[in-house]
Amino acid sequence: MTTGFTEPMAGSRTGPALVSGGFGKLSARAGASCLEELNITDPKAVIELHRWHLDEGADILRTNTGGASPERLDRYRMHDEAFIVSYMAAEHASKAAREHGGGRRVMGVARVEALAPLIGFLPLDRVEAAARTMASGLVGGGADMLLLETAQCPARIVAALDGTRRGMADAGRSVPVLVKLRYETRLGALARDAITDSLARAAAAVAGIGAHGLALAPDNLDRPFAETLWATAEAYRGPLFVDLAPTSPHWAGLDDRTGLRQRIAFTAGRRVEPCETIEGPVRPAPANDAGPRPVARSY
Repeated sequence: MTTGFTEPMAGSRTGPALVSGGFGKLSARAGASCLEELNITDPKAVIELHRWHLDEGADILRTNTGGASPERLDRYRMHDEAFIVSYMAAEHASKAAREHGGGRRVMGVARVEALAPLIGFLPLDRVEAAARTMASGLVGGGADMLLLETAQCPARIVAALDGTRRGMADAGRSVPVLVKLRYETRLGALARDAITDSLARAAAAVAGIGAHGLALAPDNLDRPFAETLWATAEAYRGPLFVDLAPTSPHWAGLDDRTGLRQRIAFTAGRRVEPCETIEGPVRPAPANDAGPRPVARSY
């Protein structure tokens, strides 16, 4: 580890700390509802999956809150439950981490939406409010650090981080905040060079507002991922979270240019082969007189 910030998060292992993967294994339990609802309705399943991730070698547990923003939960008529969904998600992850021991930590995931149905792009005040709600719940529930995911627009990054800091103040705790950049194509061009340049400018904004780490969302970045990571790492000189499994082909492109690998403080995924999906009864989808719900997804 290269900084005092990363060392307490990595346990006794050397090298980057391993962050747990997603929550797709919970899909069978969720029926047609959102996975984040399970933080309230089926906490045992959420905790069981956290324990599985720990057994797979995770040093840091990611909370089940990838779709827990008020705007996304509003699609399931759960807008007012945004705080408690995040709070309970952090509680469940903290419980699993404490029981496992070994200094395992919890990363509270706060993904701020760029768009909302009927509204279009969220105004900056709503970006701030959403981040505040999620951060207060996650930190209040026991998260040791936050992963704030937002679009590449610098104004949105600033608004989201402002909301996050207000949320931590509401909870009475301050924890490190990593900013994860997700490229929103409707905010910019599709050309590879334009995407890289835009993310590099966003990374410079992250550096200017005092975030503790930087990550890129890999699922909407095609090759060369390494070139985009390199450009953003040049603009942001702090610890990096490469949100890729160690088996990802993107790793092959990460050479050791000027110590880039040494700056990677966090990676994602697992160290051993996946086991069978967690078994459990499939819950029927809740009745919804407003029409069918979107298919459950984990982000």
